[in-house]
Amino acid sequence: MFTWLLIVLALFTGGGLLLGDLAPQVFVSLPHAPVSAAPLLLIGAASLGFQVLTRPKPLELFKALLVSLAFILWGVDQMLPPGWLTTTVGDVVIVLYVIDLGWMMGSALRQRPRWKKRAKPPSR
Repeated sequence: MFTWLLIVLALFTGGGLLLGDLAPQVFVSLPHAPVSAAPLLLIGAASLGFQVLTRPKPLELFKALLVSLAFILWGVDQMLPPGWLTTTVGDVVIVLYVIDLGWMMGSALRQRPRWKKRAKPPSR
């Protein structure tokens, strides 16, 4: 139930983020940083809760934790003031996403059936 709540809140705050871009007068009093950080932090936390529910194998858990960490760090990065730490956290997020996407594509390519050599067409 808690994971569902976090997912719904993440979607709601993401919608609020877009609404704030389309109609800035709606969220005039709210600073942009926490508004943009909220969906990232919430979905990262929801992902952690999801792992508890699904109990994946250790390697799958590790991959999922990398993605969850990337979202949480990205949310933290949104709230940091400009500077070295912000740049470094942002770079860590980029590397985590590159690792995750590369890992996902590598896994898919390894599971792809090997293509057999084309048989020569029968002679006439």
